[in-house]
Amino acid sequence: MIDIKLSEKYEEKIQEFQPNIYSYILSLHPNKTDAEDILQEVNFVLIKKESEYDSSKSFKGWCFAIARYQVMAHRTKHARSRISFSDKLVDAIQEDFDHNEDFSLQKKAFALCFNKLPEHMRKIAELRFKEDCPLKEIAMKTNRTIGAVSATLFRIRSNLSKCVKSQISHYNVHGKFKN
Repeated sequence: MIDIKLSEKYEEKIQEFQPNIYSYILSLHPNKTDAEDILQEVNFVLIKKESEYDSSKSFKGWCFAIARYQVMAHRTKHARSRISFSDKLVDAIQEDFDHNEDFSLQKKAFALCFNKLPEHMRKIAELRFKEDCPLKEIAMKTNRTIGAVSATLFRIRSNLSKCVKSQISHYNVHGKFKN
């Protein structure tokens, strides 16, 4: 038995990302029993390579990279299996998984940022984008000029864009959004 001391923070990160890693492995190799075995291999590699982890980079991304290599190693080892994905298919699934995860992060960051907008800005944004109201109608409903509504919508877009980028950047470094 190998006796390895992990830092408490590193161990917590490994535990926190177990469901994500397992889901990712299943997306690449849809056999639950094999996926559980691969997850154990990934955990073993994560433990062995703690000192190689660059804390300035995304921990989840690092885990996924290790998981991908372990899936490929498992596939090579068990090449005679009836169901075996080609490398191209694994790459395509990886791209799709990354895209879906990025979109999900953007949605969460947007919701967080939208809720941080002042009440009057949220109301104007909802009238324009949820209810598809024309500027003239929004101006009447909010007792503002069309120019003021237009300027407010510009500030809303600008604020949301900056906030979402900031939230995603913070998430990629710290593994969570800012409050």
